[in-house]
Amino acid sequence: MKVLMYRGPWEMPVEEIADPTPGPGKVLIDVKAVGICGSDVHGYTGSTGRRTPGVVMGHEFAGVISALGDGVNDWARGDEVVVIPFYSVATGPDPYPINRSPNRRMTGMDEHGAYAQQVVVRTSQLFRKPEKLSWQRAALCEPVAVTLHAASITPIDPMQTVAIIGAGPIGLMAMLWARVKGAGKIIVTDRSAHRLELAEELGADVVINVDEQDAVSIIREMTGGGVDVSFEAVGITPTAQQAVDATRNGGQITWIGNSAKTITIDMQAIVTRELTVRGTYGFDEKDFAAAIAAMAGGRMNIEPLIERVAPLAEGSEIFRQLAKGESDLVKVVLEP
Repeated sequence: MKVLMYRGPWEMPVEEIADPTPGPGKVLIDVKAVGICGSDVHGYTGSTGRRTPGVVMGHEFAGVISALGDGVNDWARGDEVVVIPFYSVATGPDPYPINRSPNRRMTGMDEHGAYAQQVVVRTSQLFRKPEKLSWQRAALCEPVAVTLHAASITPIDPMQTVAIIGAGPIGLMAMLWARVKGAGKIIVTDRSAHRLELAEELGADVVINVDEQDAVSIIREMTGGGVDVSFEAVGITPTAQQAVDATRNGGQITWIGNSAKTITIDMQAIVTRELTVRGTYGFDEKDFAAAIAAMAGGRMNIEPLIERVAPLAEGSEIFRQLAKGESDLVKVVLEP
C-alpha cells in the first residue's frame, strides 16, 4: 500500500510498504479521509522532536473496517468508523483519563498512522460514524474534540470577553466552542490576513493583525483592562506572553498551543495579577463522543476551514508548502 513515510526533517516521500494485517483485538481500516494537523507539520520539520523517522503520521481520520483480527466480535467488515488516536498500554486499572495518562500512546506518533491507504487500530479506538457525517467532517472530529476539551475546562460566564491568540484550525475551533459556551465579544489575533478574514466569517467580533497593530494595547483599551478569558493556540513565547498581557487581572488563560517545548514568560505578572493559567491536552473518550455528536448534529460550522482536499500522492508537496509558509491554507484533508 502507499503511505507518506516520515524519513527525517523535511523528508516525507510517498512510499510503498506491505499491506498491514490486524492482530488480535484489532481491525484494519481503509482510510477515507485524514486531516493534516499542525503538530504533524512541526514534526515534519523536526522542530518538536515528537515524531520519529520511520513512522507514518496522521491521527485525524475516519474510514471503513475492511478486516478483523482474532477475537473481534462487536465490529464487522464495512462498518464506518471515526477513530480516536489515543490508546493505553496500561496493564491494569489506570487512575488517569487517557489524555493525562502516562500510559497514553498515539496512532500516528508511536505507531503508523493514517497518511496511508490502510491503518491498523485497536477496537477500543473505534467510534461509529453517524450516517449524516461526511468523511471530511468525520476526519476533523479529532481537532474538534481537542478544542471542546479546552473549552470545557475553561470557565466562561455568559457574555464574558474572550481573546483567541492564533487563528489556525485549533484557535478557530476554540472560538466556536467559546461562543457555544456563551461568550460575548470575541477578539482574534493572528498575523495572517487570510486567517483573520476566515475568523470574521466564522463569527469573530474583532480581528487584529499583530504585524500591523499593537494587539495588547487595542484589547486592553477596548475591554477596559483586558479580556476575561484568553485561549493561546500557537505555543511559542510571543503568543503565550500576549495571552498574559491581554487578560484582565484575575482572568483565565488556557494554553492549547504545543509548538515550543520551553518558553519565556513574565511570571511576576501571573503572580501579582492573580492570573489562572492552565494547560490543556487532547481529550478523553467522552469528549471525543461529544465532538462526533456535535459534528453530526450541525453544531460546529467547520466547513469553511477545509480549504483543500487532495489525494495522498500530493501530500509530500503540501507538507513542504505548509512548513515553508508558502501555503496559508487553514485545513487540508487528504483522501488516501
